[in-house]
Amino acid sequence: MKSSTTFLALVAAVHASPISKRDQPFDTKESLCKDKAWQLDTVEGASNVWETTGASDGLDNQIMGQWEHETNWLFNLEHAINNGSGNFGMSGCGLIASTDCLPQGAESCEEHFDKYGTSGDPLKDPIGRTSYWIFQAIKGMHSKFQMLHNELVEQTIITNLQIGEMVADFQGAEDKTEDVLKWLSAAVGLGSTIGGLVPGGAGEAMSTGFDIMGGVFDIIADATKPEEIDQGTISAALGAIFQRSSEQLKKTMRLATGTLEKGETADAFNSLPASKKYGPWIHSPITKFFNGGWFLLSDRAEPVQNLIKSISGNIKPKIANNVMKAANLRLVADKRVGSQEDCGYATGRQWMNFKDSEFYCFYIARLDEHGIYGEKYDEATEDIYANMAKYGLGNRDPYYRAVLDCATSGEAGLNPDNLGFNNIPVCFFDLPAYWLERNDGPECTSNMINKACNPTKSSPIA
Repeated sequence: MKSSTTFLALVAAVHASPISKRDQPFDTKESLCKDKAWQLDTVEGASNVWETTGASDGLDNQIMGQWEHETNWLFNLEHAINNGSGNFGMSGCGLIASTDCLPQGAESCEEHFDKYGTSGDPLKDPIGRTSYWIFQAIKGMHSKFQMLHNELVEQTIITNLQIGEMVADFQGAEDKTEDVLKWLSAAVGLGSTIGGLVPGGAGEAMSTGFDIMGGVFDIIADATKPEEIDQGTISAALGAIFQRSSEQLKKTMRLATGTLEKGETADAFNSLPASKKYGPWIHSPITKFFNGGWFLLSDRAEPVQNLIKSISGNIKPKIANNVMKAANLRLVADKRVGSQEDCGYATGRQWMNFKDSEFYCFYIARLDEHGIYGEKYDEATEDIYANMAKYGLGNRDPYYRAVLDCATSGEAGLNPDNLGFNNIPVCFFDLPAYWLERNDGPECTSNMINKACNPTKSSPIA
């Protein structure tokens, strides 16, 4: 009763106001529905539809105006526009395995307008109309989370099958599991960050989706204790992280539709990830979750497809990096090579600026600790670089730079505090990096006849 009284007071105030004559986006079928579908293939278009139809304000007002607020908000909205009658069609929208996520029986925006927005009731008609786009966003959330979940299932199975292949390709192992929980959670949640390793990179068009869907995986990293998963091998840890990811996706969907489990309080809604595209007038964490209109995007839209694939696709390059570490492969800067001409253009060789305009010849080499004179480095063969490309590390310039950033950072391991859109976190790629130079030590320069001289010496890049 209290919420109805409050809403009536608002209606009275609006009718008494000089601005009451202005057109509202839900006043006509044309303003609510016309020329909207074509906009849903772009992030900007979907955001525009969400805002200009009044869906954002309508959702926030509806949630804040009902006595339970976020709790059961979707059920209460369906109940309100249906006058409590009939079977509500969106009960399955908070369940990842459900196919029962069907917006009200109206097949089109125009039919929805006629069915739920023409009663003449100033309390019900506005939300009855704008609820079309709210329901479409919920349906979009359900389908996109299903797509992400299915992609994670597929990638977990495929990657686990490929780990053995990686080990054979690089002659390594899968026991390099330092910070495995941190980097697997980061890999799943980085969105398009590792897109920097792919020519063309990412873009602003994916940032809203990353805010929301990447935020799901930040929660996993924060909430999971290392001792709670099997860290003996990458394969075991990957399976455990997938299980946690699946659970968090299900929880996010459930909370987004207003459902609390026994023992949970309304504070749980504050854990929902949020789009950064909302102003101070937006109050509910539910509205912040849906704001920006990202869930209105067509599932076939390029930003959606790219984001879904990039979230799961970051796992493989990181695992390849760790298998390479176990295979004693290192990034080396060869000081014995003095020019770009001498460095040449063989596969894997990069003449790169290190710092202060210092250029060196970088390439991958395998450490052999049992050479004739001690340790020696053998430059990687073509097949190593082919396998790097096979597992997502084919764009060598940004990969080498990420390795160097780690080597010179002073960090002992992955720094998740440096996660961010279009930034590779410090030490996500932590292949050892070493200088190679001519050994001018006395063992090589003295006149001793039986001297044991290793012609090359190495030292860590720092």
